[in-house]
This record gives sequence, structure tokens and C-alpha cells, in this order.
Amino acid sequence: MSKRPAKQPKRPSAARLLAIFFSTSVPRQVSVVLCLLLASVADGLGLATLLPVIGLASGQTGDESKAQQAVAAVLEFLHLPATLGVLLAIVMLALIVKAGLMLLAMNHAGYAGAQVGTDLRLRLLNALLNVRWGYFTRQPVGTFANAINNEAQRVSAAYLEVANLITNVIQSLVLIGVSFLLSWRMSVLAIGLGVVIIVVLGRLVRAAKRAGREQTHHIRWLSARLTDTLSGIKPLKAMARHTSIGNLFVADVHTLHRNQRRQIFTRQANRLLQEPMIGVFLLGAFYYSNAVLGMPINEVLVMGLLLARILSSIGKAQQAYQAAMLSESAYASMRRTIDGAEAEHEVWPGTETPTLDRGIAFRNVSKAYGARPVLRDFSLTIPAGKVTALIGPSGAGKTTVVDLLLALHAADAGEIEIDGVPLERISVEQWRRKVGYVPQDVMLFHDSILNNLTLGSSEFGPEDARRALEAARAWEFVRQQPDGMESTVGERGTLVSGGQRQRIAIARALVHRPSLLILDEATSALDPETEAEICRNIQELSRETGLTVLAISHQRAWAEMADEVLRMEPLDFRPPRPAV
Repeated sequence: MSKRPAKQPKRPSAARLLAIFFSTSVPRQVSVVLCLLLASVADGLGLATLLPVIGLASGQTGDESKAQQAVAAVLEFLHLPATLGVLLAIVMLALIVKAGLMLLAMNHAGYAGAQVGTDLRLRLLNALLNVRWGYFTRQPVGTFANAINNEAQRVSAAYLEVANLITNVIQSLVLIGVSFLLSWRMSVLAIGLGVVIIVVLGRLVRAAKRAGREQTHHIRWLSARLTDTLSGIKPLKAMARHTSIGNLFVADVHTLHRNQRRQIFTRQANRLLQEPMIGVFLLGAFYYSNAVLGMPINEVLVMGLLLARILSSIGKAQQAYQAAMLSESAYASMRRTIDGAEAEHEVWPGTETPTLDRGIAFRNVSKAYGARPVLRDFSLTIPAGKVTALIGPSGAGKTTVVDLLLALHAADAGEIEIDGVPLERISVEQWRRKVGYVPQDVMLFHDSILNNLTLGSSEFGPEDARRALEAARAWEFVRQQPDGMESTVGERGTLVSGGQRQRIAIARALVHRPSLLILDEATSALDPETEAEICRNIQELSRETGLTVLAISHQRAWAEMADEVLRMEPLDFRPPRPAV
């Protein structure tokens, strides 16, 4: 069962939101911001043009404001008359231009948001596929699945909310600039009222931030626990223990339920409280501008509309900020996961191309896990082209020998040689490509037999798969399947028998024509008859092809058929002795 992950540390959130937005390419960032800026300018021009429109429509005249003077200057520059039709056409054109630019900006933002999630997923996958083996043994796998499926999606959503935030901030600034051209007093009033909205409703934003952080924490924990449980559901059901562990999930789900209720409440409260606040502010501003400042009614109407747009933009900006706060913790969580995996990147100094013509030798190798020694001054020879059985009880260090041979762990002392070349001088990737590995717990994907063999690689086709199945003595039962190699094996291979599952796994290990086949307790769960048959098949394969085989086991079947049999004992630090 996975340990509950530590809660996320609190870090500046605004910086993380900007990091999300600016994690895309610079041209796309510039295009989004430029489109938003031009759209806001078009919107401001349309609103500024409304003042002379209302003046002409109402027949009111008077001193021209700076906004009216600016509109008049534009019309004069374009050699257009200041008629009602022309002014209405400008307003209409401004609306169309604004809509087009906003559509273009949101299209860019939508693409960029999806790309941010995709880039994070690919970066995490690449990091996980290249980490040291020891890193996997310390991490709950469910957190990786959650990061790829859930957190990346929330980051994409956060990007769109940040784009909305920037949209409304730019729009607010442009509209405030237009309002200064009409009345600096009303502009100051708009800024003050906007600050009041931000301060009064800021508590809801902070509550949303806490809810988002808790959601990220609980979902990571739930995903890790769920993955662990479903991986071992069969024994739980067999012992009727699934109900008790299900109660643990119920508690976690209820915690998420309470968290989601808080999220919904804070978002809706922010939206609903803004409406009456803006309404009260507008009524007060309308009275102040007309009764106190003595502004003409046409200017009051335009200023009221402008003030409403400013306060609405500020309110929408705060709502977008609140929505982004719900998801920014997912970005922080995913970055920590990626950074942690990249910090554990597997580094191997060797570059030489390996061969396996003579054999493998362990010379005085020692290995300990923490304070617990497993091997000490251990020596072993595995001749090429032979079947070597390494037998002994559990805890003797047999699997550690395999891990060291595959460079999944490094020896603390001693030397491992492949055809006389120290392993640290050999390219580990090229060496592993020469190895076929079958573990004790065979993992088959819920896919076709063919895809389980080729693992989706275009390098291997049906003929390669058939050759491997024939070598593993598995072709006959595969051929009899309803869809042949296209037949599905079920979740973890549950639609085929244990022996068939092992043969498919052996075929997968043989499909790339390895020089070394390692069977790590691969037949320990089979009945004696099936195990003996697989042992004979492996022996025949080795003699026919010259394949080097290392079989790790504590069963007698391998001792009876192997060319070389070496026995290990727990904490036996002498060279392995031939089995009797």
C-alpha cells in the first residue's frame, strides 16, 4: 500500500500562473497578447464613439470631451463626416474587429493550452522511461498515472484561465484609459471601486487556492492507493477483504466531495456577489456624476456603460484568477514529479559495443541495500551458449545478481565482465538490447498477443512474432485462438492460462533475437509438468540457436536439465558451488 504523499509546500502562486502562460513558444505568447491588446483598443474605440452618437441622437450639444475630440480627429484624418450613420458604422466595425481578434486570440490560447498539457505529459513520460531503476522502487506508480491523466489536463485548464485573466486585465486597463479621456474623476472612482471588489472578494480566491491544493494532494493519494489495490484485487476478493479496504476509499472520496463543495461554493459566491456590488456601485456613480458633477445625461450614459464594462472586466479577471488558483497546484505538483524524475536520470559511462561469445563473469562482487549486505566477494561464471541455472532459497541474492548484470543497480565493489570487458565500459542500452528478460510476475497488457510481443514497435512484424512464438513453443495454442495473434489476452493476461502466459512472455523476450535470455523465477508459479515442459523447450532452443540462458530458480526442474548449476545461500559470500 502506498504511503500518503507529503502535502505540497506553499509557494508564490502568481509567479506559477505566469510560468504556465509563458511556458509556450514566444511567437504564440506575442500573438495572443497582441490580439488581446488590439481587441481591447477596438472595444475602447467603439465605446468612445458612443458619446457623439448619443449626443447626435439626443440633440444635446456642449463642450467636447477629450474622447469626443479624439473621435473627431480620427474622422478628420479619414476624411469622414461626423454624421450619425458614420459614427454607428464605426461602432459596428469596432464590435466586429473586437470579436474577430478575440476569436483569434482564444484560438491561439486554446491551442497553446492543449500544447502545454501535451508537452508536460511527454516530458514526464520521457523522464520516467530514463530514470534509474531504484527510483521506481520508491515511487507509487499511481501518482504518475494521475499526473499524466489528471494533472496535465488541469494545467491546460489553468492556461486558458490565465489567458482569460490577461484578457480582462488588458481590457480593464484600456477602458480605464478611455474613461480618463471622458472624466478623470470617474476614472479614479472606477479604479477605487475595482480595488474594493478585489479586496472584499479576495477571501474567496484564497479559499479556492486552498481547495485546489487539497484536491491535488488527495487525488494523488487516491490514485496511488487505487492503483495498488486494483493490481492485487484478486487475493482481496478471495479473502473477502475488498469490503474493508473499500471503506478506506469511501473516506477519501468523501474528503474529495467536501473539497469539491467548497470549490463550487467559492466560485459561485464570487460570481453572485459581484453582481449586486457592481449594481450598487453603478447606481451610486450615476447619481454622483449627474447630481454632484453635473455631467450631461449623454456623458452620464456613456460613463455608466464604460464604468459597468470596467467593473465587469475587473470582476471577470478576479473570477479567472480564482479558477486558475484551483488548478495551479496541479502545475506545481507535476513540475515536482518531472523534476524529481529528471534528477534521477540514468547515467552510464560505458560506450563500447558488447558481444557475448565467451561468457559472463562476476569477480569478487559485493552489494548491499543500505546496511543490509546481500553479496560479498561473490564470483560467478556463466558460459556463452549454455543453460546456467542459479538456484537457491529466497533471500540468497539471486535477483540481485540479475539486477547487477542488467546494470539496474551498480555493484559496491568487484567487477562484472562481458566477454572480458568490464560492464561499466559497455554501452548499457546496447547491452540490454542483447538481453531477453522474463520476470516471475509476468505482465501482459490488455491488448492483442501481437502487440504484447512487439510492444507497438514498427521494427517487428507478424513474421517476427510468429518466429518468437514458435521458438517459445507457443505458436500452436496461439494459432488456435479465434483471432490468432490478434486475440486479446485480457487484463494482465487473465484470458489465457498460466503456462500460456509464460510462453507469451518468453516469446516477447525472444522477438528481438537476444544473445542472453534471463528467466527470473519465471516458472516458479507453474505446476511441475508445465514447468518441466518449458525447461525442455528452453534447453532445445539453446542447443539449436546457441542462446545463452540464465535461469534463476529454487525449483529442481532447472537443476535437472541445465548445463551448469550453481547454488546460492543467503549471505554465502564464497563463490557459488556446483549443486549436488
